[in-house]
Amino acid sequence: MVRFLAAAVVGTAVLVWTLIDVLAVASVQQAVSRDAVNKALHWGGYMSARVPDLQRLIATGVPTDEQMNAIRQIRQVGDVFRFKLFDAQGRLVLISDESFISDPKGIATEFDPEPRQVVDTRIAMVDVYDGTEKPDRPDLYAEAYVPLIDEEGSVYGVVEVYVDETMTRQYFTDSFQSFGVIVSMLSAILFLVPAAGYGMQRSLTQRSRSEAEYLAKFDALTGLLNRAEFTPRAKAMIVEKELSALLFLDADKFKSINDTHGHAVGDSYLEQIGRNLTAATEPTDLIARFGGDEFVVALRATDTETVVRRVRKILTLCSEPLQIDNRTLASSVSIGVSLPEPGTDLDEALAQADAALYHAKSAGRNQYALYDDDMGRVIRRRNLIERRLKGASKRNEFTLEYQPLVSGEDLELVGYEALMRLRLRDGTPISPGEFIPIAEEIGLIDDIGAWVLQEATRTVADLPGTPKVAINLSVAQFRSGRLPELVADALSASGLPADRLELEITESLLLDDDTTIGFQIDALQDMGVWIAMDDFGTGFSSLGYLWKYGFDRIKIDRSFVAGLSDNPERSLEIIETVIMLGRRLGIEVTAEGVETKAQCEMLSKLGCDVLQGFLFGAPAPIADPTESPDGEATSA
Repeated sequence: MVRFLAAAVVGTAVLVWTLIDVLAVASVQQAVSRDAVNKALHWGGYMSARVPDLQRLIATGVPTDEQMNAIRQIRQVGDVFRFKLFDAQGRLVLISDESFISDPKGIATEFDPEPRQVVDTRIAMVDVYDGTEKPDRPDLYAEAYVPLIDEEGSVYGVVEVYVDETMTRQYFTDSFQSFGVIVSMLSAILFLVPAAGYGMQRSLTQRSRSEAEYLAKFDALTGLLNRAEFTPRAKAMIVEKELSALLFLDADKFKSINDTHGHAVGDSYLEQIGRNLTAATEPTDLIARFGGDEFVVALRATDTETVVRRVRKILTLCSEPLQIDNRTLASSVSIGVSLPEPGTDLDEALAQADAALYHAKSAGRNQYALYDDDMGRVIRRRNLIERRLKGASKRNEFTLEYQPLVSGEDLELVGYEALMRLRLRDGTPISPGEFIPIAEEIGLIDDIGAWVLQEATRTVADLPGTPKVAINLSVAQFRSGRLPELVADALSASGLPADRLELEITESLLLDDDTTIGFQIDALQDMGVWIAMDDFGTGFSSLGYLWKYGFDRIKIDRSFVAGLSDNPERSLEIIETVIMLGRRLGIEVTAEGVETKAQCEMLSKLGCDVLQGFLFGAPAPIADPTESPDGEATSA
């Protein structure tokens, strides 16, 4: 009898445990799927809020620098280790892999069935997979497809989220096994296991929701407020008449540090700035990271003297060298300060602080500036030009004018320098020195520069003879790393031989000693394109750059040529030395700003290879006849 009871107990225990195991496996699988969907939904909403202009990214397939930075920061938030973006037709747009972000492939031509189904049904899909035999996957992971819905309720895309469910499965499995040990009756198995699973699922869902709510208010990298949370709090300060000053900060060297030392070092740099801002302000002040390297601080209820003292403290803290991975990096910020008058709303105060920041950076960086009415006029002018640039870029309303280049030996035409022109709607010309820096800041210079290359090479290729064309390059055109590719495309489309294209760069491009710039210069020279150093003699360490980069041409700055009339002996010595240096190094020399016959004769006698200036013709459309080399100087 005892043996029978023992056998019955053992058999019952085995039966009970078997039932527990079966139910537990099913419950774990169901809980994992629910958990993946919940995490994907919360993460998708978080990503929509964090990536600026996500709809535009999905429409174009090409992320901006700001979007790239945002994607890099959020692509491994929580248990999400990878994601893909699809458009409303189910076509692949972007993968979170670094190679895909840095070198986007655009929008795929074919659609995937899963995102297409999600767009049609507007219901998230999830599948759970075993990743033990895949080296780049967790042991257990889920792929969830989540629809992205705009404010009008339309689906504009789908995000496929890869969720690591290894720990989640272990959590549920351990919980069910522990629970099964104490289960003594079948009824408990039938009723308590699902109940326990529901309770644990609810707990995990609540935890995921709490994490998503935190990330919706705070910057994931620095822990500071984000723009969405800062805005209503700052507006409340204005309503309560407690906003004394608004500070707009920009990290001066973030781009260089990020590109040269990598994103991990760049992130550490931004984290340090966040700590410095916290140390230099009061707990009642608001500090936010608006994105990229931009920070905003709202100072509460204090006087102007205290505002200035805190601003100076921020500058001091942020100018201390940055110690990261046994490397010492120079650091600094620029600050624009708005002291809003009563009745000023938040947008206006931010615009004022932004205008002051622009002034501080123009004055040399690592400085601060207080907003005043003159800055208001400057920012209004800047906004006017910015709007004009955007409109001109969309409608191809830029023009090119060409200034003749003549041989210093016989004054025969040898080429042209292409100069970009832009006018306001009323026909008023805008100086390139004014609109090009703005085009660089708002990210239009790559498109504009590509157009200049295409247009100038096409125009000169159609001219009789073999004239060269010289084109000025902006520093910003080197940042994407695609300049050699753009030049090759322009030469191929126009048929212009590479040795008839001359690209001019200024010494400021070389100050950061960025290896990617050197690689691109080498690639252009390997193609046969000529590289010229513009404004030679006006910067620093020019001889070192000539030795390092092997320029094909140096251009003597017009200030030295003008000196032939004002201070002839001194200017003559400098120009003669530069020409002799060019001969010794095998580098041709061009003199800019030639306006008189006397200057022309002196430069020719010294052996200058190429001359350029109003004496030989002002910049004009290529179709317009230029004056002969014997003609008088004309006005610009």
